[in-house]
Amino acid sequence: MVNCNEITILYEGHYQLILDFNSKLDIIKILDTSYIYVWGINHVEDSVNWATYNHTLYEHKTDDYGIQVRNIQMEFLIKTQDFVNFIPFIKQTINIIQTNKVPPYYLNLNRLKGKGKYDLLKKEINYLFELEVPGASDYITIISPDIDFLKSIKDKFSSL
Repeated sequence: MVNCNEITILYEGHYQLILDFNSKLDIIKILDTSYIYVWGINHVEDSVNWATYNHTLYEHKTDDYGIQVRNIQMEFLIKTQDFVNFIPFIKQTINIIQTNKVPPYYLNLNRLKGKGKYDLLKKEINYLFELEVPGASDYITIISPDIDFLKSIKDKFSSL
């Protein structure tokens, strides 16, 4: 059973809030604009059509090769203020972490789970929250080491 709008202890020093969620546009109400970055993890740029790829392949520029790609899996780091512009276009599951620090190259979240993951996020990048909105769900999960932040989010959504 899902306990909506209730803050629970996920692990010592890390808390979870599950919101009954209406729209991905509500992510704007969760972001803290005083934090510099949004780190998108496990992002897949879905496309059934092949599209020209102008970046790097094996550390070499691809501009002259006409490489075609689809379904690119990636992480991205974007300034919070810029990320807000992309929110209306989100169509699938989104998993983001908000932080003031650039994550170090060795921080691979695909290899980390549980308390160790969140302890490392707290230690290495002093994250504010991790948020996941499934593609077809009525719920949003927010994990944070800052219980006061989660209380403020709960209050914002309770007053709607």
